[in-house]
Amino acid sequence: MRDIFGYHKQDFNEIRRLCLICHGLDLTTSSLSSTTSRLIMSKSVENTLHNLVSSNLLSLVIAIRVNLYQGVIDQPNLDLPDSAWLYYDAKLVEQPATLKQVCDKIIHADSFSKTVPPSGLIDPDCRIAVQFKGVEFKKAWTLNVVLESFVEDILTLLDSIDQSMANK
Repeated sequence: MRDIFGYHKQDFNEIRRLCLICHGLDLTTSSLSSTTSRLIMSKSVENTLHNLVSSNLLSLVIAIRVNLYQGVIDQPNLDLPDSAWLYYDAKLVEQPATLKQVCDKIIHADSFSKTVPPSGLIDPDCRIAVQFKGVEFKKAWTLNVVLESFVEDILTLLDSIDQSMANK
């Protein structure tokens, strides 16, 4: 679809699709870690789940980052206090991460871990964070993201952008 100037209007459906996949994978991790799960997760299943989460999350943040560069998503400094926290390892002072920081850190991370605790080990209401680690200008950093909350923040942001465009 083109707007009156001949430019293609942004379609957020691919970002939404990736958000829903990541959300589902996060819930799957929590579900398989619950005391009610009948599955005792093998290392192979855990590795497969880990790879699915990391590859889909990377695709998601690349799609978001492209839209940030293009100015379609015009809130790179949006704080995500309910879903993402960043700290530099030398200081250990955790602060909410911005949307741009989350995307950049995930893209440039040296390591990714999504712990799958043994069934019954964690409180059922606890949300498991995904952790990324890397180095920027010789400073080690750690980013913790509660994936379920992060994708809900992104879906809410996209809906608000769509709504504001509809009102113009």
